[in-house]
Amino acid sequence: MALDLKPSTSLERRLLFLETLINSTDKVTKVSDNSVLSGIATGIAKITGKGEKDIVLALSQLFPDSAFSDQLDQVAKNFGVSPRMGKLGSTTYVRVAADPGTSYFAHVHFPFSSSGIRFEFEEDFTIGNTGFAYARVRSLDKGEAANVDPLTISRLAPSPSGHLNIVNEVGASFGRDVESDEFFRIRIKNGANILARGTIAMLEQVFIAINPKVLKVFHYGNSNSGKVIIAIATQDGSLLSDTELDSLMKNSALYFSLTEYKPFGSEFYGLELKNVDYAPIDVSFRVELDNSVNPDDIRKDIQVAISRYLDFRSFDTANMNVEWDNLLQIVKNTRGVKYVPDQYFYPRTDLKIDHFSLPRLRGFLMLNIEGQVIRNFSGTLSPVYYPAMIDHAYMSTILDL
Repeated sequence: MALDLKPSTSLERRLLFLETLINSTDKVTKVSDNSVLSGIATGIAKITGKGEKDIVLALSQLFPDSAFSDQLDQVAKNFGVSPRMGKLGSTTYVRVAADPGTSYFAHVHFPFSSSGIRFEFEEDFTIGNTGFAYARVRSLDKGEAANVDPLTISRLAPSPSGHLNIVNEVGASFGRDVESDEFFRIRIKNGANILARGTIAMLEQVFIAINPKVLKVFHYGNSNSGKVIIAIATQDGSLLSDTELDSLMKNSALYFSLTEYKPFGSEFYGLELKNVDYAPIDVSFRVELDNSVNPDDIRKDIQVAISRYLDFRSFDTANMNVEWDNLLQIVKNTRGVKYVPDQYFYPRTDLKIDHFSLPRLRGFLMLNIEGQVIRNFSGTLSPVYYPAMIDHAYMSTILDL
């Protein structure tokens, strides 16, 4: 918990000194401006202020919650925690429309944004009978520049035969140039957990030390072979490759004690590592917009607010549900939104999140009052690739209601 430090003002310190002086002697009853005692009070107030500042700086070296920026770097150094982590890429979902049976392969077909940021599919997939599919992508370019806006990933190279369209209904997120104060502070405070032998917190710190992309680990129970299943969530929301999971498994054995470092069949330890499961959240609604506000800005603001509400990095796993009325209020309270009819807002019920999953915004459709797609300025969101009565089709094919 951060210390509740409220530095006093120069005037408050001056008045406190004069009050103490007058209460301590009957030889002083009044202090006039520009008098000797007034000057002494002002000087003492300034000296005391410097002392307060030095105290706050000293405390910031001891308590991460009171430190920011360079001070937090010094706290990490004092605590023996590794420095701030560097660049990360972004992740999101794309909607791919193609002829049924069209296959897409990771490391072969690469989506591109309008700003030139290159992405890759995280898994191979094939388009089903619906004629479209949502696929996870991650940027190959690192940094905040990889956080591209919604509807900007619109090109695929090379494109397989049968490919029709690709677009990201939701903006890419979690790309960064350097680790933020918020997550650096959490890592500093949790760093000592590496000494908590035999706990999930210890495993989390071990994996972070091996792979800086690791954010959090979850206990998924035991496998049929008796191994403990550990699921891993990453800071950028991407999936760890089999090579990265194997590297974690192999290198983590160096942190275990002799009693823990025991053969388990062909493995170093009785653990089975996997990527955390994500529960995709899809949102569709009709809306009347303020004509003086750019629809692209409204779309982006709504998505940012919803993503903040669903942020898997801080999601309350004890709650394990997404309340539809919270999503509705986010849309209604966004600047530029005049009216949102409740009967056309999907999802229409609270979404239960599986105990072993984390929510992530995947699909996002913003329609006008008549149910037509509100197109973006650049025209990458084309109604041609969406069915008629789009929100009803969305409800039955995507939300499965």
